[in-house]
Amino acid sequence: MAGRTRKRGEAVRAFILRNVEDRSRDVVSRTTGQFGISRQAVHKHLKFLVGAGLISRTSLARYQLCTVEEYKKILPVTDATPEDIVWRTEIRDMLAALPENALDIWRYGFTEIFSNVAAHSGSESAFVQVRRTAVSTKMTIWDRGVGIFDKIQSHMDLIDERHAVLELTKGKLTTDPAAHPGQGIFFTARMFDTFSILSKGVLLSHTSGDSDDWTVETQQEGPGTLVTMTLKNDTSRRIKDIYEKFSSQTSPGFSTTVVSAHLAHHGTEKLVSRSEAKRLLARIDRFKVALIDFDRVGSIGQAFADEIFRVYASEHPEVDIREIRTNEEVQNIIDGVRKKTA
Repeated sequence: MAGRTRKRGEAVRAFILRNVEDRSRDVVSRTTGQFGISRQAVHKHLKFLVGAGLISRTSLARYQLCTVEEYKKILPVTDATPEDIVWRTEIRDMLAALPENALDIWRYGFTEIFSNVAAHSGSESAFVQVRRTAVSTKMTIWDRGVGIFDKIQSHMDLIDERHAVLELTKGKLTTDPAAHPGQGIFFTARMFDTFSILSKGVLLSHTSGDSDDWTVETQQEGPGTLVTMTLKNDTSRRIKDIYEKFSSQTSPGFSTTVVSAHLAHHGTEKLVSRSEAKRLLARIDRFKVALIDFDRVGSIGQAFADEIFRVYASEHPEVDIREIRTNEEVQNIIDGVRKKTA
């Protein structure tokens, strides 16, 4: 009986911790509803968690997670400091208590980003911060070198930073093909719960899960590139699963890309022209499958759809182009182009 009571108490406190992070304001009512216990009982569990240093009270009815461990350091970036050595000597011990799959993801994420700093930024150092709570871990890596979007724009002679963002999110993009295959950002973003890059006033963010969304915002401009990654400590995600999601039995390896059509928008302009379609399709001939994601795209022009689903499709039969997350209007235009092709 005591063991059952202890397990129930642990389940209640685990539920509180998850909801303090996501919905602090109504954590008491949500817990009473979930477990059928009194508000007084919930407050006893809250008091226990406060005493354990896992949460703190910020106001009468609000709580927040406490940092249980933190690392902050400016690390040198030189050829004499390979990213795997930096991981083992500086970062790994702090995260060693995490489950193996989570630790694997953190190793992948840190070494990919730190390697990019060393290879592309020109910065002589990087500020690294790791903050772990009872629920999740957050890592920030900030260099003061050449901004990532500037680097891509210059290397590929692109229109602007927004165009660089579009190319970066497709994958298989690198400014140093001899040393890097260009898949690090694509996969790293999808391994973490949230992933963001801030450079030259452009904030590119990715949220994993059912939505698999990229968003772009304008932020205050600062030097270099700042990358932020967060992951639940008890995540069930595995590196193997992410890789397999973008490969196939007939095309092993990185064979499938997702192209977010809304990233091709400029301001409030609609996607109507063939030139916009060609920009969206650049380099997708490097993949076997291209998923064109029309989420947050209200409408498209006939010429835009024709260029993708008739012209390009007929010129590149080796690429399987599929639309996903279309609304009714966009789907009708695509279907109309396909009927004409047939």
